[in-house]
Amino acid sequence: MASTSRASRSQNVNLSQASQQPVQELDDKVRAIINYILDHIAQKIPIKDKDLVPAAGDRNELKKRLPLVTKLLAKRFGILLTPLDAGFKTFVCIAEEPLASIHELTPEQRPQFTLLYIILMYIFLRGNRIEDSKLWGMLEMLNIQADEEHGYFGPNLHKLIEETFVKQQYLKRERSQLSAYDDPKTFFLWGVRAKAEFTYEQIVQFASKLLNQHPKMFDHYLAMAQEGANAEQ
Repeated sequence: MASTSRASRSQNVNLSQASQQPVQELDDKVRAIINYILDHIAQKIPIKDKDLVPAAGDRNELKKRLPLVTKLLAKRFGILLTPLDAGFKTFVCIAEEPLASIHELTPEQRPQFTLLYIILMYIFLRGNRIEDSKLWGMLEMLNIQADEEHGYFGPNLHKLIEETFVKQQYLKRERSQLSAYDDPKTFFLWGVRAKAEFTYEQIVQFASKLLNQHPKMFDHYLAMAQEGANAEQ
C-alpha cells in the first residue's frame, strides 16, 4: 500500500507540473489574448491580468500562455509586453522600435507629444524629480496655463498631465511628507514607458534646440541622469 500511495502522489505531482508547463503552440486562447492586447494598445493604458483572463479561460491558462504571447508580440509586431510588478499583474506594451520622428504621429498626437517632451526635458534638467508646483510654474513661464485651454496643446492640460501621462506610464507621480507637521508634496519623475521609449541623449538634443544651447552644455545633466539610472539597476 505504501508503494502504491507513493506512486499515486508521484503521479499527481507529475500531472500538476505538466498542467503548469507553458504552452508552446499557437491556439485559440493565445490568439484571443493577443487580439485583446492589440485592440487596447493604442490608448497606452496598462493592461491588467484580470483583463486577459476571459480570453484565456482562467488565470492558470493565462499564466501558461503569457510566455508565448510575449514572444509572438515581440516577433510579429515589435511590441514588448512589459510587467510593471513582480507578480505579473499589470503590463504595459512598449514599441520595440521607439518613435524616430514626430512626423510619425498624427496631427492630433503631435501637440501632446511636444508637451510631454517639454515636461520630460524639465524633469531631466531638475535631477529627474520635480515638485508639481515647479512644473506648473515652468509651464506658466512658457505661457502655458494648465487650467486654461491652450491654442496648440488644447484643453484640460492638468488632466492630460496628472491623469493621462501618469496612466500611460510616461510620468510617475510620488507623494512625500517629511514629517507629520509638514504638508505632503507631489513629485513627478520619468515613468516606465518614458524610460523605454526615450533616451537621455534624445532629451539633450531637444533641449539644445529649444534652449539654443550646444549639447555639450548638458553633459553634467546627462552624467547625473545616467548615474541615477545605473543606481536603479
